[in-house]
Amino acid sequence: MLRSWAASPEAVGFPCVEQVALLRRHLRQHTPEVVALMTSLPPSELTAAPWLAYTRAAWGIESGLHQRLDVSHREDACRVRRPRAMRLMAMLRRFSNSLFREWRLRQKSLNRRRPRIFLAS
Repeated sequence: MLRSWAASPEAVGFPCVEQVALLRRHLRQHTPEVVALMTSLPPSELTAAPWLAYTRAAWGIESGLHQRLDVSHREDACRVRRPRAMRLMAMLRRFSNSLFREWRLRQKSLNRRRPRIFLAS
């Protein structure tokens, strides 16, 4: 559910804001959360339906990258807390992930279309 309304930069305390919204997200295993959104487009140019579609598309990109990093590098379990060390580790993880994806795309035999047989007699 997305509720939006017109706003001024002075009222929100953020420059160039024309519209704000509250979005209630229902994630599968998590409790619902409310996310605040802001845009520089007025309500006449950006209605709720396209705004919701753009927001979902952005989350899909972020969720896909985050899932790959968490699975390949266990990023959520990382205990490093120093900002410079976290930045360096993040850069190296993303670089290694990109190298692997590039290498995987260049492989000749990917067996994408062939079904896998898990139980053989």
